[in-house]
Amino acid sequence: MAVMIGLMMLSLALPSMRGLFGEQRLRDRMGEFEGVVVRASALARSSNQEVRLRWVKLEKDKQGLWMGTTDGSVQEEGGAENGVVLDIAKDEKIQLRRLAARKGVEAPAEWCFWPNGIREPVEVSYEGPAGEWALRFGALLPDPEVLVMRPK
Repeated sequence: MAVMIGLMMLSLALPSMRGLFGEQRLRDRMGEFEGVVVRASALARSSNQEVRLRWVKLEKDKQGLWMGTTDGSVQEEGGAENGVVLDIAKDEKIQLRRLAARKGVEAPAEWCFWPNGIREPVEVSYEGPAGEWALRFGALLPDPEVLVMRPK
């Protein structure tokens, strides 16, 4: 009887445990992206040049996030291969919405960071196997605002 009660309690706890692990994977991916943002800001200040994060196609179904100056002359020290600082798997989608872009104009998928510490205000959304999140980055605020956090 005690074993049966223990198994019933375990079966009730498993779905919530799975949710905790899913949320942690989602937060880890968010942390990786925020780390790239911090590195882009630091590179802009240290190189005294405008730095851009650009969404680029790597392979047939794969994307990546490229970091460097607009002319490509400066990339992160000890940097990633070809300036790609974050791989985006084919089952993931990271999208950029530029808040200051003109309406009705197709804005390129790139994000500007200036040497004075200001960055272009944007919203970034993520969808992947672990769930989805969305962040709003202000021009001067150090930390992003979490708009959505939905683990699967």
